Amino acid sequence: MSTVLLLGCPNSGKTALFNMLSGANRKVANYSGITVDTATAALRSNKKNEKQINIVDLPGIYSLVPSSIDEAVTVSTLVKENPRLKEYDEVVVVIDLTRLEASLALALALKDFYEGNIKVIFNKSDIEVAKNLDLEGLGKNLNVPFIITSTIKGNEKELDAFLRNNLADKPVSLSKKIILSEESSSYNPFDTDYNSNEFIDLGHNEVDTLAIVESYQRKSRDLKANYTIANHDNYIKTTNRIDNLILHPFFGGVVFLGIFYFIFHALYTFSGPIMDFIDENIGALGEFVAATLPEGMLNSFLVDGVIAGVGGVVIFLPQIMILFFLLSLLEQSGYIARASILTDKIMSYFGLNGKAFLPYMSGFACSVPAIMATRTIADKKERLATLMTIPLITCSARLPVYILLIGTFIPEKTVLGVFNLQALSFFFLYFLGSIVALIMAKIFRLTLYKGKTNSFIIELPLYNRPSFKTAMKSSVLKGKVFLKKAGTIILALSMVIWVLSTFPKVDDSKLEGMTEAQQASYSLEYSTMGRLGKTIEPVIEPLGYNWKMGIGILVAFGARELFVSTLGTIYALGDVDEESTTLRERLQSEINPVTGKPVFNFAVAWSLLIFFAFAAQCISTLAIVKRETESWKSVLGMTAYLTLLAYGGAFLTYQLLI
Repeated sequence: MSTVLLLGCPNSGKTALFNMLSGANRKVANYSGITVDTATAALRSNKKNEKQINIVDLPGIYSLVPSSIDEAVTVSTLVKENPRLKEYDEVVVVIDLTRLEASLALALALKDFYEGNIKVIFNKSDIEVAKNLDLEGLGKNLNVPFIITSTIKGNEKELDAFLRNNLADKPVSLSKKIILSEESSSYNPFDTDYNSNEFIDLGHNEVDTLAIVESYQRKSRDLKANYTIANHDNYIKTTNRIDNLILHPFFGGVVFLGIFYFIFHALYTFSGPIMDFIDENIGALGEFVAATLPEGMLNSFLVDGVIAGVGGVVIFLPQIMILFFLLSLLEQSGYIARASILTDKIMSYFGLNGKAFLPYMSGFACSVPAIMATRTIADKKERLATLMTIPLITCSARLPVYILLIGTFIPEKTVLGVFNLQALSFFFLYFLGSIVALIMAKIFRLTLYKGKTNSFIIELPLYNRPSFKTAMKSSVLKGKVFLKKAGTIILALSMVIWVLSTFPKVDDSKLEGMTEAQQASYSLEYSTMGRLGKTIEPVIEPLGYNWKMGIGILVAFGARELFVSTLGTIYALGDVDEESTTLRERLQSEINPVTGKPVFNFAVAWSLLIFFAFAAQCISTLAIVKRETESWKSVLGMTAYLTLLAYGGAFLTYQLLI
C-alpha cells in the first residue's frame, strides 16, 4: 500500500482532485480555509489494480512556515508528527495556474527539501491564463514528473495513470530540516514535541524564516517570467474591472445583499412545484397505508409515527438542495472570497477580521466544519470568539423549522410591489443570526477574550466560470446527507416518539362519550410524552408554547430537524381534520380547548423562529467544540449563553406580538 500526499496552496484544487480520483465527496469551495484537516481515501482504480494506493488531502499552505493551525496540520504531516498519518510514500504538489507565482514558490521549496523527489500537477489548464504559459517548458525545467490537467475538464484515467506510473521505488523523506520560529511552532495542532523531531530546526527568529520563504518566491517570479509566452494581463484586467463594482464600498454592499436575497427568494419560487409533488405523494402514501391495514397499533405506528414523522421532514428536500446548488455556484466563481473583503471592515468593529467570515460562511451549511475552519485564524483569542459564536449562524438544520413556520404562518404576499414577504422573513432570520453572532463576538472580545484585532490578508482568486455539474454534485450530496438523517436519526426518533406518545394506554371507560378527536387528544396527554410536556409547560408558557411544543423543543436539542418530525408525529395523534394530509394543515387546525382559539398564531410562530435562531440544539456541534477547545467550560458556557439568549429573545418576541 502506497500513501500519496496532495499538497498545494489554498484553493489550488487539491480537494477536487482528491474527489475525482477517489470518488469521495469532500467539501470543495473557491476560498481558503475549507480543508482544515487530513482526509485519506483509496483510489477508485484500486479495484482493477494489484498495487493499492491511498491519497491524502491536506490543508493548503503557502510555505513550509505555518501561520495558522490548519497550515501546521500539513507541516506536521510532512515531519511525521500527525498521529493520524505517521508515514507516507509520495508527495504530489498541485500548482494553481491562476496563482502560478505562489504555487510555484511552494513547489520549488518542496522540491528542494525532498531532493527533487516530488511530482507536480499543473491544475486549471482550462482557464485563459494557461494559454499564455509554456507549461511543457516549465515542467521540464522543474525536472520532476508532471501532468497538465483541469479538475473541471480533466481526465481521471490520465491522472490515475500519472500517479501509478511515477511511483518511487522507496518512500520519500525530507532531506533538510524545516526551520521554524517560536511563533510558527506554536501553531502545532497535535500533542507532540517538535524539539525531538529530526526534521525540524527550532529557535529561529521570524526574519530568518521569512527570508527563506522570500528566496523561493524570487525564484518563482523568475521562472514565471521565463515561461510566459504572451501578455496575459487581459484576464487580470477583467477581474479587476469586475472587482471595481463587487468591492466598491457602497455598490459592493448592494450586490452582496441582492445576491443573498435572491438565494432566499429562490428557495420558495423554484421549489414550490416539487414540494407540492412530494406533499401529495406523502399524503397519498399515508392514506393508502391507512386504508390497506386494519385499524390498530400497526396502522397507527406506520401512518402516525413513521410516515407523519419522516414525511414531514422529507418535504423540505428541494429547498435544501436549491440552497446548496446556488451557494456552490457562488463559491466556485470566486465571489465568496470577495465577500470576506467586504465584511472585513464591518467585522473589525466587532473585534474580528475578515478571516472570521470564512468560518461564518461555512456555518450556513453546518456548524461542525465551520468550527474546525476557525483553525485558519492565527490569534487564539480571536479564534475562540469566532468559534463560540458560530452556532448563531443559520445552518441548514434550521431550514426545515424556518420553512415550516414561515410557509404556514407568514402570508405569501408582495411588499412594496417587489419583495416576497416570506422571502423577506427568511432573509431577516439569516441575517439576524449573523448580526447577533457579531454582537456576541464583540462582547466576548471585550470580556473573556480581550485582545487586539489582527490585520486581514487574503489572496483573491481570479474569477472562474462556475461548473453546474460541480454545483449539482454538491446539491445532490447535501440532499443525500439530509435524507440519510431523515432515514436514520429522524426515523428512529419518530418511532420512539410514537411509542412515548401512545403508552401507557388510557382505560377505555375514561374515553366513553368523547369524539374520536377528543379521545386522541386525551390519550396523548395521558401518555409518557404528554406527562413530560406537562412537567415543563410552566417554564415555556411565557413564550406562548403549550406542552406539545415543549416536547418538540426538548427533542430538538439533539438535532434541530427533529422538531419538525416530532410535531409531525405528535399532531398526527391530535385534532386533525380528515382531509389534512400535511403537517402545516395539522398545525393550523390545532385548537386550544380552553380558549377555543388556534394554538399556533403569528406571535407563537415568530417566538419559535427566534428561539430556534439562537438555541444550542445540536449535540454534534457541542462535541466538536469540546474537541477543538479541549475544554468542558467552553461547551457548558456556549450551551448556557445560547439557551438564555434563545429564551430571552423568544419571550420578548411573544410579549411584543401577542
